[in-house]
Order: sequence, then C-alpha cells, then structure tokens
Amino acid sequence: MTAIDHLRRFGTFLRRLQREIGYDDCMGMAAQIAFYLLLSLFPFLLFLLSLISFLPIPNLERELLAALSESLPLESYGLVADNVQSLFSTRRQELLGFGLLASLYTGSMGIGALITTINRAYNIRPRRTLPHQKALAIALTVVLSAIMLLSTVIVVFGPSATHAIFQHLGLAGDAHNAWTRLRLVVVFALNLLTLSILYYWGPEARQQFRWILPGAVTSTLLWIGASSLFRLFVRNFGSYEVTYGSITAVIVLMAYFWLLGLIFLLGAEINALMKRMDAHEPDRARA
Repeated sequence: MTAIDHLRRFGTFLRRLQREIGYDDCMGMAAQIAFYLLLSLFPFLLFLLSLISFLPIPNLERELLAALSESLPLESYGLVADNVQSLFSTRRQELLGFGLLASLYTGSMGIGALITTINRAYNIRPRRTLPHQKALAIALTVVLSAIMLLSTVIVVFGPSATHAIFQHLGLAGDAHNAWTRLRLVVVFALNLLTLSILYYWGPEARQQFRWILPGAVTSTLLWIGASSLFRLFVRNFGSYEVTYGSITAVIVLMAYFWLLGLIFLLGAEINALMKRMDAHEPDRARA
C-alpha cells in the first residue's frame, strides 16, 4: 500500500469518525458522564482516602493536596481540597465497615456511566443484568483505586528515590529536574493503563489489544494537554465568579469533567471505528 493509499484511508477514517461522534451524541453523553462523576467524586474520595490513610507516608495530606493542585482547575481545587482535609481529619476507624462499602458503591456510579457510554460508542445494546453491571463497575473502581494508590506512592517517594539513585551512581546531576521529567512519563503510563483497562473491560465486545491502544494513547495525550489548557483558560480568561457566584467551583468542576468525558468518548469512538473498519463493516450512513 502506497503513502497515498494510507492518506486516503486515514481521510476516510476521519470522516467516519466525525459522523460516529454525531450519531452517538458524544456531547450529550459527555454531559451525562460529568453529572455522574460529580455525584460519585466525594464518595470515591472517601473510599480512596480511607485506603491511603493506611500507607506509612509522612506529610501525606500535603503531598496529596499538591498533586491535586496540579491536576484540577484553581476554582475547583478549593472545593476538593476542603473535602480532602475534612476526610483526613476523620479517624480511619470511622471510615471502615459499612461506611467504606457504601462509599465504594456510590463512588462506582461514575465508572458505571463510563461503561454505558462505551457500549453506545460500540453500537451495543447492553445485555448485562443490573447486578452484573454494578459488580463490574465496583470491580473496576477497586482496580483504579489500586492504580491511584500506586501513583500516590510514586508521587510522594519519587523525588527522594531519584535523589538516592543519583547518589548511588555517583552522579552530580539535578535529581529534581530528572524526577520532573520522569514524572511526566509515569503520569502518561498510569493514565494509559487506566484508559486501557476501561476500554477493554467496559464494552460488551470481543476485541483485541490493537483496537484498544490507539484510542487510549490519543485520549491520554489529549487529557494531559487539555487539562493544562483548561486551567490556563479558567485562570486568565474565565469570569465564572461574575456569572455563577458562590457555585463557581461546582460549575468549573463540571465543565472540567465534561471535557474529560468528551476526550474519553473520543478514544472509545476511535477504538470502535477501528474495530468496525478492520471487520470491513459499512459506514452507518450507507448501511
């Protein structure tokens, strides 16, 4: 196949992708994801922080808040940070038992919304029973919590570990700058792993890994870039306080979740379309 043929095939892919995004109402589905993510955010934080509190990490609360400040828009950071500080002040014994299970159940609503929207991207009418769907959502929530625990450990211990490696090798390099560059790779890898798990296990479709990776890589790159641009826009161009007043933090957080939901759906649409084109399924406009 020549380079011109590859370009034509890529152009056909982009045209079909644009139509699939319109057919599946990705804008509306992203709003649905944002709503459920907002509802499940704080119960999920309750579940996650109750697990993190068992890690023997010094200055854990400060390090976690610093990581959140780099990920969230400034207006929404205060809302999330207040809840994180409140949860850390709660005794861990109060978070165990039924309360922990309840927070896990409620926190899985966001994952359930992601699973539903992935099935729509694949043009699949769900056949799983409601208990099956909820069990899958809870299982994926637990897996993603484990990944977040790992990322927390890496973020907290990463700088000191990098410095120790430099000392062990007898290098006089700048360990801080080395960790800063290494952290970008770690963040990319963990986000890629998270999306790959959701894209593979979420839809009720038999698929191969080569149909998962393109959408996961695209969504990860867009997530990193869009998050930075969104924070920059809100900080320099947004006037949400004038429009929304006291609920500005909630509105900005929902807008951020909507953007992430749209990026997530774009990756799902890419994977689903690659699967259909690999099977030589016709364009829906012609079917």
